[in-house]
Amino acid sequence: MEKDKCNKLPKLLVTLTAAVAISSAGWSGSFTGTVSAGAAGIFVSPNVYFTVEDVSLAKGTGKSSLHFTLVLHNEGSGTADLNAFAVSVNAPDGSKYTPKLSGTSSARVWPASTGRYLYSADVSSQASLESLKLSLNRWASDGISKGAGIGSLPLAAAAAPSSGKPVRVQLNEADASLPEDAAVTIVAKDSIRWNRDSGQELYTHLTVVNQGTTAFKWNDNVLLSVQDAKGRTYAAAVVSGGDALLEPQEPATLTVKTSGAGSQSSGTGLKLVLGAKNSGGTFTIGTVPLPERTAAAGVGDAIPYINGDGLELTYRSAVVNAKTDGTTVQTVVEFRNTSKEHVPLPDLSAVYQFGSRATVDGVIDAKPSSAFLAPDEAASYRYTASLPGGVSKDAIELLLLAKETEAGSAAGSTGSADAAGTSGMSAADAKASASTAGTSAGGGTTSAGKAAASGGSSTAAGVSPASDKTAAGYVPAAALSLAKADSGKGGDYAAAQPYTLGGKLPLPGGALEAGLGVSLVEFHKHENEEFGYQTAVAKYKFTNTSVKTLDLPQLGMELTTPDGLVYAGTRQSSAAARILPGTAAVVSYSYMIPPSDKSETLAMTVTDADKMSLGSYKVAFQAEAESGPVSFYPFEVAFNDSTVGWTYSTKTDAQYTYKLILDMTITRKEQVIVDSNFSKMEIELLDPDNRSLASQTVPFLGTGRLVSGKQTFFFNDVKSEQFSSGAHFNIYEVIETPNGPVRRLIKTIQG
Repeated sequence: MEKDKCNKLPKLLVTLTAAVAISSAGWSGSFTGTVSAGAAGIFVSPNVYFTVEDVSLAKGTGKSSLHFTLVLHNEGSGTADLNAFAVSVNAPDGSKYTPKLSGTSSARVWPASTGRYLYSADVSSQASLESLKLSLNRWASDGISKGAGIGSLPLAAAAAPSSGKPVRVQLNEADASLPEDAAVTIVAKDSIRWNRDSGQELYTHLTVVNQGTTAFKWNDNVLLSVQDAKGRTYAAAVVSGGDALLEPQEPATLTVKTSGAGSQSSGTGLKLVLGAKNSGGTFTIGTVPLPERTAAAGVGDAIPYINGDGLELTYRSAVVNAKTDGTTVQTVVEFRNTSKEHVPLPDLSAVYQFGSRATVDGVIDAKPSSAFLAPDEAASYRYTASLPGGVSKDAIELLLLAKETEAGSAAGSTGSADAAGTSGMSAADAKASASTAGTSAGGGTTSAGKAAASGGSSTAAGVSPASDKTAAGYVPAAALSLAKADSGKGGDYAAAQPYTLGGKLPLPGGALEAGLGVSLVEFHKHENEEFGYQTAVAKYKFTNTSVKTLDLPQLGMELTTPDGLVYAGTRQSSAAARILPGTAAVVSYSYMIPPSDKSETLAMTVTDADKMSLGSYKVAFQAEAESGPVSFYPFEVAFNDSTVGWTYSTKTDAQYTYKLILDMTITRKEQVIVDSNFSKMEIELLDPDNRSLASQTVPFLGTGRLVSGKQTFFFNDVKSEQFSSGAHFNIYEVIETPNGPVRRLIKTIQG
């Protein structure tokens, strides 16, 4: 024990169990008493005493294994030596057991210090902790015989686990091939309930510390189950962190999933039971109290991130915008690196949950551009979702889901019918259960579904009993309550200045280099019916009126609704880096907007590289033209005529080829610099049920570009069963962003 902790121990001895005399004349003898927090101790002198911790009894068929930690406290001025004392364990029937010291520790304890010593002993299989006592004797002068007794302690009191207190577990009881000192301490940090199809599941984060001297991994012979106070047993398994190497004295985090226990009401006294199996059957090697549910973090809270060394998670803000036709929610979280070295940012997904079954995927519309954080650097994530109307904000939680680390075989099985009263579940089974099939947070897109990645890293989803779209490969890392969320009124929208599309933004002096101006030249919104979310596309023109080449600034362009919801703009993936004198360049930004948001006028907030606001301006979406030319700024396209035909081939499989002839007039309205990856035209062939059959994407610049006049487009390999007289073509404007392509529907041509 460190000095400051020693000084906190009471200097008065209370609850004496032996008659003693303490006077200025000196110390009359050893005795048993209590120390701080009511813990029992065996006193050698007023300032030197022993306590016992981490007691466990692994019951077997022929014998049982007893493990405990003996702590020697020295608050005196001289040294204390463990070698002066004999340690034994006594049973009521007169049996005496000599425990074996494991590990390597110094026997000499210096003043204002403590020594910790790990002991183990084989005892009768009939022995119980309630009947066993630890006894201390002085060694006789010959160093062989035991001398005078000092005192004894019942082991049961030190064995009773309490919430928040580490529990020592001897893993070599489960696997004899592990080192003799393969002991860990385990404490449950928190528990998070997650709404799933089969009911709520409980995910518990365990802090595990290897107390031995050799590194090893979590052992697959350890059997896991969870029990409540009524004796009901639930399957459990390590689903994340099980493959990590447990270094000596270094804390590691394991995530345990418990099926079914999450649905139990509070007060059921959950505990994690760790078991092992030998030729005689199964036996328990440790029991860890579990919190049945940890209070979700509130707005403004800062907590250590459970899976990141040195990462601090701050719950920055939340907005709940309730309307009659639905509720839009938005949450901003920040990660800050409090360590002295670069650390990786977590791979996150998120779900909003309410009630006992319902969840909705959170769509990320702002995330860090870098995968690492420098010391004291911070990065933010922003999630948005549409919930049903009438959901109270007190009932809404955001679960941050972290990419699980490989559990593999290291997670072990969850017990057997003999040990836990339930059939065992392997780590692989548990992992598959935690990763129910669905759409993962990443993944590619097909020609029939390119809009799935329109601006966010996860697709939108309707409410389901327990949506699994972001569940695949992820486990809960933190729960955030929206009970104290803002109602979403005011903000940047209320302070925004009026603005006319195409005009120069009146940014403050010094915000941009001299001679550089910026204006919003196009602003459209389109609802993607297939994926549920709206996509807004804004195009900004940067004009250089100076006589020198200027760098294109990396500005942030955010949109704020009248209700205070904020949508971050995702910049196009490729754009010019510099602007020549007397020229202009166009850069596009895309925005993911939930379908419940019907705002037609928003505030556009311009921020600099340090996220400082340079001004907010009210802008309105442009209405799509019902006839006449269509803007693909800086190009304008007039669709003069169209012809649709098809041919049939029986050379191989019966297949059709569709042919679309477009007569277009393409005009470049302004001479501005655009990248070859700027706006393109996508032509998609769909059947009467709007299922995509084929598509083509054509640029306005470069090889194969669109030109004025007639152009023919072929759509091959349409199978007979896909052919229909009701097929039609959708024409989109497509813009590439770092999160994938975003589309705006321009025109539909019937087949």
